[in-house]
Amino acid sequence: MNRNIYRSDQGRELIEKYYTDILSCYMDYPYEELYIDTDIAKTHVLKFGDSIKPPLFMFHGSTSNSATWLGSILYFINDFTIYCVDIPGEPGLSEPARCELNTDEPLKWIESLLDNMKIGKAFILGMSLGSWYAMNFTINRPDKVHALSMITAGGFAPMKKSFIFKVLFASILGDNGKKVMNNAIYYKTAVPDEVIAFQSLAAAHFNPLMEPLPIFTDEQISNISVPLQFFGGDHDSLIDSVRTAKRIKTNYPSADVHILKDTGHVILDQFENIFSFFKKTII
Repeated sequence: MNRNIYRSDQGRELIEKYYTDILSCYMDYPYEELYIDTDIAKTHVLKFGDSIKPPLFMFHGSTSNSATWLGSILYFINDFTIYCVDIPGEPGLSEPARCELNTDEPLKWIESLLDNMKIGKAFILGMSLGSWYAMNFTINRPDKVHALSMITAGGFAPMKKSFIFKVLFASILGDNGKKVMNNAIYYKTAVPDEVIAFQSLAAAHFNPLMEPLPIFTDEQISNISVPLQFFGGDHDSLIDSVRTAKRIKTNYPSADVHILKDTGHVILDQFENIFSFFKKTII
């Protein structure tokens, strides 16, 4: 477990303040902030909606937090209790303790999170790194997952070498390097100025995950027993989403797989389709 995720205490304070300021300005739907003890780290969760509805857990991507999901709440609020989870070790409000991905820590974290929240089974939505966490949990605890939807997903193909070179090149360009990275990641997806500002803040004060995401085996994918959905972009600069889609479809033919044309790593326009996918499986 790695606790050295911030470059300074001051940097951590700046990042956490920016995040809390975003949350304090959010007025669309009421939410409750929870801090849940787990086997790995105290975990910050945003809860939206009525507890009697089916639980939907959302896991964000790397170098991000649950503010990722604020624009998507409207698609799910009428039918689900939504839990947006800050992944420990990422720049949110969970304890800054990063799981070692090649151990059982990621599994123990989500399992103990659900157990301590008294939730036996849930719908899960992941994005990028969050998709890896979600898939890893689904593979190992399928009895606790109603259905899984992934917006881009690590763990099916290695990170593109071309992106690694872009990171190295951008690191020597200063502010121009940040523009290079943003163009590579977001491609043609329009994102709010607040997101760009947060990414700049994180780049200055946060140590991102450097551990390669463990790759799921064909056997692990083929043994999935829950409804599975995947969205990837054909211009994803980080992950080979086309290869990811082929691996999923080859090993799990009934999976709902989509490669979006002229789309990069960040996908923010598929929540209606995700809702429809989840809605089909509600009993």
